[in-house]
Amino acid sequence: MNGTMTESIRAKQDLQQILTHNHVWRALAAADIRSKYRMSTLGSFWITLATGTLALSIGLIYGQFFGQDIHSYLPYFTVSYITWMFIATVLNDCSNSLIAAGNLIKSSQMPIVFHVLRSVQRNFIVFAHNAVVVVLVWMFIRWPITFEALLVIPAMVLLFIFLTSTAITISVVCVRYRDIPPLIQVLTQFLFFVTPIIWYPEQLRFGSVILALNPIAYMLMIVRDPVLGRPITLETWLGAILLTVVSIAVAVFMYRRFRSRIAYWV
Repeated sequence: MNGTMTESIRAKQDLQQILTHNHVWRALAAADIRSKYRMSTLGSFWITLATGTLALSIGLIYGQFFGQDIHSYLPYFTVSYITWMFIATVLNDCSNSLIAAGNLIKSSQMPIVFHVLRSVQRNFIVFAHNAVVVVLVWMFIRWPITFEALLVIPAMVLLFIFLTSTAITISVVCVRYRDIPPLIQVLTQFLFFVTPIIWYPEQLRFGSVILALNPIAYMLMIVRDPVLGRPITLETWLGAILLTVVSIAVAVFMYRRFRSRIAYWV
């Protein structure tokens, strides 16, 4: 009984240190980016160049396929794709974050949850680099920017918290069941097609239930739509907030319940 209480206290302390010692996991994430592009001339801005080229080419091609006005479709696809890449890479990386950090988990006293936060923050840095592409697209295709664009700030906070808590849950499950990581990759590929990234939500004639039940769609729309000046319904905001609260509750439960077993599972 005492052992269980001790582990619960340690798990609680780990979760508290996410905020009090946030400089640790942020520094580790920044070091990961620097080491990846060490000795490179452009450094981490290769991320921006690669994403910009891909978004531009796919946006132009799909715009032609769907018969869309390129002046509205290219910004839509660019913001959608960059936001989606952040979401997808976090979901895929977190499935292996604890497995890859097995040696550190066994040999160091660093809170286990920091390895998950390191992965999320690393992908957020990549997202920040990719956001430059949106600015470049806006310089060529000037769409109206209103005060509603400031809503992207609380939206990004919600998205970061949602992805962090979801990543904690997924990482704990994946470190125990090693068949889950490949399933996560398949699921993210499926979600790409049922999330409004290459198509507009208002184009749906059938399957609106799938969109309503897609949690990624809510998180994507609250980030993308303010940037593009698209209206966001109150239901979308409430859905995103509810998803974030639920994901936090599940993550706290999973981490406090299974923290003591992670070192044995890795």
